[in-house]
Amino acid sequence: MNQIVTIAKKEFKDAIRNKVFLTFLIFLLGLTAISIYVGSVNYQAKVSLFEKTYAQLIVNGQPSDTLVKPEFFPLQLLRATIEYLEIIGAILAISLGYLSIAKEKGNGTLPLIFTRPISRKKYYIGKMLGNIALIVSISVILFLFTFLLIRFVGGVNLNSLEITKILLTTGATILYLFIFFSLSALFTIIVKHPSNALIFSFVIWLFFVLIVPQIGDTMDTDNQVPGGFFNAIHVNKEQSNIILKDFSTYEKLRNGTEEISITKHYERLVFAFLGIKDMYNNKFLGFIFKDKLQDLDLIVIFLLVFGITPVYAFNRSKNLWQQNE
Repeated sequence: MNQIVTIAKKEFKDAIRNKVFLTFLIFLLGLTAISIYVGSVNYQAKVSLFEKTYAQLIVNGQPSDTLVKPEFFPLQLLRATIEYLEIIGAILAISLGYLSIAKEKGNGTLPLIFTRPISRKKYYIGKMLGNIALIVSISVILFLFTFLLIRFVGGVNLNSLEITKILLTTGATILYLFIFFSLSALFTIIVKHPSNALIFSFVIWLFFVLIVPQIGDTMDTDNQVPGGFFNAIHVNKEQSNIILKDFSTYEKLRNGTEEISITKHYERLVFAFLGIKDMYNNKFLGFIFKDKLQDLDLIVIFLLVFGITPVYAFNRSKNLWQQNE
């Protein structure tokens, strides 16, 4: 255990010193600050317009009870942050997974390291734990930062349920990033040339993060109109379900396309936590977990497959001991 902890500490410190880590973290924090500020200003503009319109109707003696004050759900301000994490966060995790293996594999120092009394499994677990600690640190810093922005920039005091939902979103983000870390580490272990492993990792990233979700969203007719196609033509949920029965094959194809993307499952889960879709606002966690259980289950499956496989591969791969040409 002492050996594992020592390796984990070294891995954590090495990653922090790396400019890649600091660059990505600062970039994420900057984008998050901008998105929350813009969202807060946009909401304040809507409230101001409502108040001016309401006051004008009162002055003119016109009925004002038809006006509906804009609702504000503060966690919806995190939508852009989640979208940044889906893309930039995954790139950061892939970079960490690659660097954790490539730096020793590339210079051929692994055989020297294993002249010491330590097993391959313990060595990889130590490196993995060091990077998990880094991923946890990134996620906690980011969401603590968003909490402070919502409080002091948005001027909103979050209640206990909203804070809990942020914590759950942080946990889901850690799992999501770790999956991409493990995927990249696996490719770097089993592929002879580290540079090829990085290319393969980014091809998978491109497929899971950009291509598949975009195909699913494009095929979803409800996403093609602001506010939803059915809302635009004043069709309620029950009526829309009846209509969609005639397109069940199309819907199965569209949904099946999205099912293979870990990014889409992560997005569905955390969007429900944050109430990005209005149907999840003012809902207790039991309702959300029940409705999103499939997405959570699939995230866990991805986590188990890509979390365990690199441990086995590191213990068995011969490519780690071959000097690159």
